[in-house]
Amino acid sequence: MPNSIKLFCITCVMILMSACNLQPEEGIDTAFINGGIYHADESHSWSEALGIEDGVIVMVGSNDEVNKLIGIKTNIIDLKDKMLMPSFHDGHAHVEYGGRDKINCRIDGRSSPISIRQQLNNCAMSFNLREDEWLIGGGWELFNFPDGAPTSEMLDEIFGNRPVFLSDAFGHNAWVSSKALELAGINYDTLDPSNGKIIRDSVTGKPSGTLRDSAMNLILEVLPALTTEQRYEALLLGIKEANKYGITAFIEPGVDQPLARLYKNLEDNGDLNARVMLALSPINSLPGSVGPELFDLLADREQYRGQYINPDSVKIYIDGVIETRTSTMLEPYSDGSNFPSFYRQEELELLFQRLDTMKVQIHTHAIGDGAIRNALDAYEYAFLKNGPNNNRHLIVHLQLIDDADQPRFNELDVAANFQCLWCYPDPYIDFAEDVVGVDRVEKFFPVRSLQEAGALLIGGSDWNVSSLNPLEAIETAVRRQDPYTESGPSLGRNEEIDLYTALDMYTRNASYVMRLEDKTGTIEVGKRADLIVLDRNLFEIPVTEISEAKVLLTLMDGREVYNLQ
Repeated sequence: MPNSIKLFCITCVMILMSACNLQPEEGIDTAFINGGIYHADESHSWSEALGIEDGVIVMVGSNDEVNKLIGIKTNIIDLKDKMLMPSFHDGHAHVEYGGRDKINCRIDGRSSPISIRQQLNNCAMSFNLREDEWLIGGGWELFNFPDGAPTSEMLDEIFGNRPVFLSDAFGHNAWVSSKALELAGINYDTLDPSNGKIIRDSVTGKPSGTLRDSAMNLILEVLPALTTEQRYEALLLGIKEANKYGITAFIEPGVDQPLARLYKNLEDNGDLNARVMLALSPINSLPGSVGPELFDLLADREQYRGQYINPDSVKIYIDGVIETRTSTMLEPYSDGSNFPSFYRQEELELLFQRLDTMKVQIHTHAIGDGAIRNALDAYEYAFLKNGPNNNRHLIVHLQLIDDADQPRFNELDVAANFQCLWCYPDPYIDFAEDVVGVDRVEKFFPVRSLQEAGALLIGGSDWNVSSLNPLEAIETAVRRQDPYTESGPSLGRNEEIDLYTALDMYTRNASYVMRLEDKTGTIEVGKRADLIVLDRNLFEIPVTEISEAKVLLTLMDGREVYNLQ
């Protein structure tokens, strides 16, 4: 039959169908076909096709099955054997602070002192500051400076008499200029605050330019606050970065009233492309004892609840970090010192009991083995006083855990929230070996040991402390080696976990502690279509390439929130 006659016949059929109101069915919104679709469920199931309608997964199975749901409105995406899986969940990410990095002076964490000077010079030129205007930023690493304590000298040379505040990558130390010290009234006579330390010249006793933990508050009291508009922009940028790495759900730790209100404003304006658990704290990101202001914040939390916001969590800080000897240890540091917990144990136990009765999740920062035991003892006290419940408490960071305490996570139903990107011998290991010795360092971040002890494992980035990319952390958890190299030394004997376990940490396990298990975390019919497409199947490549995989597409509620193209 000639092509002209074929075209005429097809046109006639279409006209007849239209006249008889016999339009083909519209079909589902989206169909993925020809893929490696990993469900992230307990059975480690796989499929080749998936269908979405109105933001919900309505079909998971074969190409033939999804073809029956395809209509004229269906967006058909041929995966061409690429991997589709649930979107990532980050169990601990300072997303607003990460967004601030986009608008502040950011120092590359893997820099040399020479490179840091050049980056600061670039900031001095690009920010074009007034003489009295603050330069704010951060990202510098402790290992780039003797004793992890940079002095004001370099900042004074580059920025003159301007006040400068640069937090370190950990967020537990600040590097400040002489003018900043002057404006804050920090001098020879200033006493170290509780839970903090002013680093001083060993000869003169003069503050040298580094402030640790709560000593940072002395500067923050005089630091100009960002405007609401600037914070809104920073939070938008942070969430956009999360979506770029396939993250559509996270716990934001240390949320005060202004930040909680900011998140609610984002949702009300339709700008919140993430499901967020707010771990509330009136002190934001810095440690200190809890007072009545925390309970005022918790009492008012309903105003921040939303479709995507859950405010039923609270952030508690127990200690600082090992590398600066501000973590609480069971055995003293190598120099014979130790650092007391931020709380008396009786005070901590009563606090945990009270919070536990309020049905909120207690999200505890604890790094040293002494602090972790203190936290577990407090959870146990609350458990014995209040009985079992479903509050889904967790401890985050978990750098050194005593062997005797590892089974207690399962016994007390406390989740273990690891930052797996730290599970290799990075430059901080040299610091740690100096302060606690090689034997204790080899026990850092015992992920597999806790898995074998029955703990629920959670993954988090602690961005902006370290990279937000979950794939870098997942590779590190599997290899216990530097994810940015093909080989190298490993950290911790037999602490590697398999890829299935690592993915669970950033999908269904994290979804559970965020109370999202009915909506996200696995691919199942009836769950929300929070999904990502990767450019390669993680199970079909060498483990050294996992961190190189790219997120091509991120969906939340079936909506595209990131597309690499």
